[in-house]
Amino acid sequence: MRNTLLVLSALLVLSCNKDDSEDKTVYSYSGTYSNFEFTESLIKEFTPGIYLEAEIPAEIPNLKYGRIEIDFRYNGGGSHSFMPLFYYGSINKNPTDNAVEEPGFHMAIEIGHYNVIPDPVDFFFYTICTYKYPRYCRDSFWPVITGIDYTFVMDKRPDGILIQLKQGEKIINSFAHAYFPDSTQMFFKDVTSYTEANKGDSLQKALMVGYGFAGIEPGIHQFNGNIPSFRIYGYSNVPEKSGYELENLRNQHCENEFVKYIVKDKTSGTDKYIRINYDYWPYKYETASLIPNGEKQTIIRDKILNNTQLTWDFEKKDIGFYQIYIQTLNKEGDIIHSTTTPFNLWVYPKEWEFEY
Repeated sequence: MRNTLLVLSALLVLSCNKDDSEDKTVYSYSGTYSNFEFTESLIKEFTPGIYLEAEIPAEIPNLKYGRIEIDFRYNGGGSHSFMPLFYYGSINKNPTDNAVEEPGFHMAIEIGHYNVIPDPVDFFFYTICTYKYPRYCRDSFWPVITGIDYTFVMDKRPDGILIQLKQGEKIINSFAHAYFPDSTQMFFKDVTSYTEANKGDSLQKALMVGYGFAGIEPGIHQFNGNIPSFRIYGYSNVPEKSGYELENLRNQHCENEFVKYIVKDKTSGTDKYIRINYDYWPYKYETASLIPNGEKQTIIRDKILNNTQLTWDFEKKDIGFYQIYIQTLNKEGDIIHSTTTPFNLWVYPKEWEFEY
């Protein structure tokens, strides 16, 4: 059943006569969440193996935006060995060369860091390296359990990156503060550029599923477990500029945050009006997981002037997933234009509110 909530029951506070931020984390992100429309397509579903340059689909090396999805079951070993689910980057053309195990430039998804940190862990890691040095490294901050079917999603969108570890419909872990916005972050295209610029006559590109380099010891390692499906999606036809923006709001927030932000139609003046509509899927935090908690709700807002500052006081009842649609109206209430693709926004439990 689709529920329609009236304005009085809305989640947003449209005025700020009183500062309700006491006992809250006042979030002061100074960036902008821009709305982009793009075309999505599945490039390839891979099976475990090592794919050299001639076997990699042509779209992947130049991919700036896209999504990686990995279905896997982990059978252990990450506390004493490197467990790669995915590797993309440089490999030596000569397999007998001593440098074959030295990945200078790569993007890797793996379980386990056992000899580079004080205590071995079975955490999930997403890493990008250049010149054998990690440029970005984010981990699950929680061990991956053996014998469980997981799905890992790394969604590199024009508006920012979303990283989640799932078990069925449950979200086991998310990286709420990782990589937003995307302006300085890297993906396939960036790793390809580094490899091409430095390959000389010895390096080539490789894509591996269930195999990879440790970067800290010789040899190609193999994942201990099952990877029934590995999918790469591409986003294309991405415009350089967006029409709608949410200033000082991100694509991911946490319970107990208090945010002041501005809704803006960059193509219209301040004499025009904005109406915000939401589709909201409620979740609850239970047994260390984020679990669906009810049917989709629809929230319809009163119109406000373009470029108006609003506040959002994220509480426990607000945890879940939002798709935000914006319409621009004239003073008579006629729709001038609107978003085709919604802003996607997650609100996570306060337990996931940490930066690392």
